[in-house]
Amino acid sequence: MNNFDPLSYRGEPTALFDLSFVKDAIRDLRLKPKNKVILTRGTNGKTSTCFFLDSIVRKNNLSSICFTSPHIHAPNERILLNGANLPMEDFFYYEQRISLYEDQRCERKFTYFEAVFLICLFVNVENNADYLILEAGLGGPKDATAAVDFDLLVLTSIGLDHQSFLGDTKEQILESKLLDVEDTQIITFAENKKYGYLNSKNVKYVEVSDCGSEFLSKNKNLAENAAEHLGLQRKKSNQTIKGRLQVLRKKPLLILDGAHNPEGLHYLCEHVEKFKIRKALLGMKNGKLKDCRYVIDKFGFEKIAWCDLPEPWRSDAPLDHWTHLKTDSEILEWILADEDCIVFGSLYLASKILKMLKRRKVK
Repeated sequence: MNNFDPLSYRGEPTALFDLSFVKDAIRDLRLKPKNKVILTRGTNGKTSTCFFLDSIVRKNNLSSICFTSPHIHAPNERILLNGANLPMEDFFYYEQRISLYEDQRCERKFTYFEAVFLICLFVNVENNADYLILEAGLGGPKDATAAVDFDLLVLTSIGLDHQSFLGDTKEQILESKLLDVEDTQIITFAENKKYGYLNSKNVKYVEVSDCGSEFLSKNKNLAENAAEHLGLQRKKSNQTIKGRLQVLRKKPLLILDGAHNPEGLHYLCEHVEKFKIRKALLGMKNGKLKDCRYVIDKFGFEKIAWCDLPEPWRSDAPLDHWTHLKTDSEILEWILADEDCIVFGSLYLASKILKMLKRRKVK
């Protein structure tokens, strides 16, 4: 049951940006949140920031529901109820309620992302949690998560990603993510002061210079400041996040990370530089590699292999001089050899690798 995805028939979770469609469903199904809603937007670090904030809320003896994406193993991971994955049986039950509503009232099916978001709202209404913590998808006023009012916006780092939807420059991307924000309090990194668009917003800036280049520590610091703004005690969180700077093996070193855009790769490069890793496995969605080439070169790898992402994702094409691994056995042999290795390029690649390692362990 845990490996069954009841939403797989909805196909690739693309964004249709039809916010009125989601708002109508929230109204009709009476899913409007009545608790405190914290929305996280940005390019990198949204998931870890949400996880850290969720942990702090619970350490303050309050209840929480946390919505993030994508998942690593199964879709119920996207919804945490007081820190635990929503049971798959509950996930399936709420999806059936959504399907019934679609059959009766809708002209089209909800996208994957829309459907999981509505499942989260069902869980929120029926569990009366103190806090609802939401991670935006692409972000901005057309994102499904913008269909509900939010009390605080946590803005993470801004980078080049999804330019076809959000804009060609970082300034345009930031603006597109905040067009619907008027007086709502925004908490973000001090490094974002450089964006003039924020001057017209209600912004509190967070200094994180003491965190160095370790971006998970930066995101943790941002979450702690957001919690403090909410009147919560600034509890420390030691949250471990799958697919984000995840150490799968210490000797020899094997690191797994979902970094997939230039800024994310830059942070990753700074963090792992001290390890002097010279071997890598990459896999990226179609169109990503051209923007990331120059950062990949900074790692100084001597050996690079490429593998395609799992279906339904379209993979980019590797460079001619990279080794293209096409089978699970080839991939496992590459990453489990007796030398340090790092795997990155996509959270969908991270999911693929973790599932392969789990199957190998079971055998």
